[in-house]
Amino acid sequence: MTKKIVYSKPFTVLMSICMFFISVLIPLKSASAEVIHREKYEIAWAYSPQYGKDVRTELLKNANGHIAYCLVYGKKSPDGQDLPEIGRTDDVVYRVLLNGYPQKTPEQLGVSTWQQAHYATQLSVWVALGQLQPDDLQFKDGEVERAVKAIRYAADHTEDTQDVFMNMKPTDKQEAKLNGAYFETTVYAVESNAKQGTYQVALNQAPVGTRIVTEQGEAKETFSLGETFRVQVPKSSKSAELSLKVTANLTNQHAVVYQGTESIQDATVLLERSQQKVSQDIQVFWKSMGGLEIRKVDENKKPLAGAVFEVLTSDQKSMGTITTNDKGVASLDNIEMGTYVVKEVKSPVGYVLQDTPQTVEVKTGEIATITAENQPIYGELEVTKVDVADGNVKLPHAEFEIRNEKGDMVAKGKTNAEGIAKFSKIPFGAYTYREVVAPEGFMLNEEAFSFEIKQNGEIVKHTVADEKIPLIQTTATDKTDGAKEMHTSQSVTIQDKVVYKDLQVGKEYTIKGKLMEKASNQPLVVKGKEVTAESTFTAKEANGAIALDFTFDATGLEGKEVVVFEEVWKDGKIVTSHADINDKGQTIQFVKPSVQTTATNKEDGSKELEAKNAVTIQDKVAYKDFIVGKEYVVKGKLMDKSTKQPFVVDGKEVTAEHIFTTKEKDGVATVDFTFGASALEGKEVVVFEDVYQNDVLVATHSDIQDKGQTVTFKNRPVQPKPEQPQTPSKTPDVPVQPEQPQPKVEQPAKAQPMVKAVETHPKKVEGMLPTTGGQEENPYWMWIGGVVMLVGGLVAIRAYRSHKKAS
Repeated sequence: MTKKIVYSKPFTVLMSICMFFISVLIPLKSASAEVIHREKYEIAWAYSPQYGKDVRTELLKNANGHIAYCLVYGKKSPDGQDLPEIGRTDDVVYRVLLNGYPQKTPEQLGVSTWQQAHYATQLSVWVALGQLQPDDLQFKDGEVERAVKAIRYAADHTEDTQDVFMNMKPTDKQEAKLNGAYFETTVYAVESNAKQGTYQVALNQAPVGTRIVTEQGEAKETFSLGETFRVQVPKSSKSAELSLKVTANLTNQHAVVYQGTESIQDATVLLERSQQKVSQDIQVFWKSMGGLEIRKVDENKKPLAGAVFEVLTSDQKSMGTITTNDKGVASLDNIEMGTYVVKEVKSPVGYVLQDTPQTVEVKTGEIATITAENQPIYGELEVTKVDVADGNVKLPHAEFEIRNEKGDMVAKGKTNAEGIAKFSKIPFGAYTYREVVAPEGFMLNEEAFSFEIKQNGEIVKHTVADEKIPLIQTTATDKTDGAKEMHTSQSVTIQDKVVYKDLQVGKEYTIKGKLMEKASNQPLVVKGKEVTAESTFTAKEANGAIALDFTFDATGLEGKEVVVFEEVWKDGKIVTSHADINDKGQTIQFVKPSVQTTATNKEDGSKELEAKNAVTIQDKVAYKDFIVGKEYVVKGKLMDKSTKQPFVVDGKEVTAEHIFTTKEKDGVATVDFTFGASALEGKEVVVFEDVYQNDVLVATHSDIQDKGQTVTFKNRPVQPKPEQPQTPSKTPDVPVQPEQPQPKVEQPAKAQPMVKAVETHPKKVEGMLPTTGGQEENPYWMWIGGVVMLVGGLVAIRAYRSHKKAS
C-alpha cells in the first residue's frame, strides 16, 4: 500500500526544477511537441486560505482531444501553445490520473457533472504534488469534496506503476507428454501490467511438424496479451529437446509531461506508449517411449506365472529379462521406439520351454503385445485303502479329494471293490489329498498326504490305512452296592462301567465322562462346576472294560435323574462316544424319601397314657420312596412339648431305634419307647424320628406341634373342697367369677384355660375354693388389702406435693 505524500511549497518548487533537468538530460524518446488548448467552465470553486483566493482551473485538451492537467499551480494554463514532450511524471501523479476523470466517470466518482469530476481530479493532482493543503481547502461543493477524498484514497492504496514488465510462467525445464499424435507441453502464460499487447514464440532445434497452439489446440503465430499457448511435437520424433523464446510488444499508459514556459505551466496527459520485451530461453524435452507386453498361457488359455523372457534390441543388445506375474503377463515399459527380439529362457514350472524367438515392433506411446503358449506335464496318483489292523483287508467306498498348493480341489474319487482309487491327468506340481468319506464302520483318516508330479506320465502310489470305529456300552450304578437308585448326601459316588470294543492294542486312550441332568438335558452343575471324571489307559486288548467314578455333593438332588455321558479320546480327538439322555443303563435315580409318624399308647392305641412306673409308647413310622432291599435304621427320641427339649427320665433321654430292610418302596416300621412315667402326670410328649441308611440321614420327622406325634399323660383325679360363701362388695362393677380348682401340673405355654366361659349371673358360693398350692385364700382380705394400699399411695403423693410446695 502506498502512503500519501504531502509536499511543502519549497519542495514543490525544487521538484519542478528537477523534473525540468530530468526531462532535458534523460528523455524517454526524441522530443516532440503538442498543442494544448483550454476551455473555461464555471463551478463552485473551493477557497484556499493558503493563497487567499478561490482555486480555479480550465479544461485542457491536446490536439487529439485527450484531457491534460496542470502541474504547477499559479501559472497560466496553456492555450494554443506548442509544448514539447519532456518525459513523464512520477507514479504519484500517475496513480491520481488513473483514478480520476476521465478514467473514472462522474458517476463512479460520485458527482453529477463532468465539471465536478474534472475539478476534483485537478485538485487531487495539486494536492499530490504538495501545492495545495487538502485540510486548508474550503469546499463549496460537497460532491467535489467527496470526490477529491475518493481519488486520493484510491491513489494512496494502489501500487500501479508506469514501468512495463513481462513474466513467463513456467520458466523451468518442462517435459512434453504424449497426448494423441503429439508430445504436448504444459500451458505457458505471458504476464504483464501492460494495458494491451501481442507476442510471438520462437523455437530453436524443433523437429519438423512442431507447432505453437492455443490452450484449445488452435495453431497460431501471434498471440494477444492474456492468451496462453502450448508447444506440440509430433510423436514420431525421437527423444530430444528444444528451446523457446517469447518476444512481446506491450502498450501501457504513461503520464506524459509537456513543458510550459516561464508564464505557462507544465501539463500532463495519460497517453499510451509501446515497448518491446523479450523473455529468456525456456527448455522443453520429450521422450519417445513405448512398451512391450508378453502374455503366457497354457493350452486352455489360462495365464501362467513364472515364465522368464530376455528382450534384445535389433542389434542383439540385451535389455534384460522380464517374468510373467500371476496374471501371466510380463511387461517392459519406457523403452525407445524400435524393433526388438523376445526369447523365452525359462518356462513356467511344469511346462515345456518354448524357445522360438519372436520379433516385435515398439512404437511411441504404444504397447506391443505378443502371446506365447506352453504345454503342461501330467501324471497319476493311485491310492490303496486298507484296514489298519490287517493290511490285507482292502476297503472299498473310501472317498478322497486332491487339492493343489492354493487349496483348490483338482480331483475327487472313491476306492473300488479292490480298495483302489486312481486319479489321472494331474498337472505338474505339489499336491495334498485327504480322505473325506470313510468306509462304513471305520474312522475317518484326517491326515493330509502329500505328493508331487514332476515328470510327464509319472504314477505316484500310496497306501492309506483306516481303523475301525470303537464301540462302548456304559452302565451307571451306586458304587457302594451297584443299585440304580441312590440317596442324596454330601458325598456320593456313581460308578460307570464302560465296556469297549475294537480299540487299537498298545494305543493310549482317555475316557471322559460327564453327568447330565435328565430333565433339562444339560450338564449337572454342583457348586458352580460340572461333574466330570476321566481315566487314561493303554489298551492291552481290543475289547475290554474300565470303570469311571464320579464323586460329588448330591445335596438337593432328591427326586432327580442324572445320566452319564462318555467320550473316548485318542491323540487329542474323539473316536467314539455314548450320550443318550434316555438310556436307562446310563441313568441314576435319586430318591426323595419322606416319613410320617403316629405315636400311641401301645396297650390300646389311644393318644393318652396313665402316669405310672412302666408305659410303652409305640410310634408307627410310615415311609415313602425308600430303596427296596436296603437296610434302614429308625432312631426315635421323646421330646417335652412344653420345653421343646429332649424328655429326660432318671437323667437320661428316652430313645429307641429299629433296624429293618425294605421290601417295598413304601411301608411302615414301628418303634417302641418303654420307660417309667410316674412323674409325667399332665405332660404332653412328642416323638421325633430320624431315618438313617448306611449312617447317612435320609429322612426325618421332628414337628413339635404335630398331633400325630404327640401323646398325653392323664392327670390324677382331684377331690374338690366344699365351697364357702363369698360376700360381694357393696357396689360391685363387674360380677366376680368363682375360681375353679386347678391341679398342680405344668401346662404347655399354649394350653387352653380350664375356664370355658363367664356367667352373667354368678352362682351362690357355698364355701371357699381349693387353691393350687393347697392353702385357702380369703377374698375379703384381698379386697381390704387393696383398698389400704390405694389410700396409702394417695396420702404419700399428697404429702410429697405439699413438701415440695413448701420448699
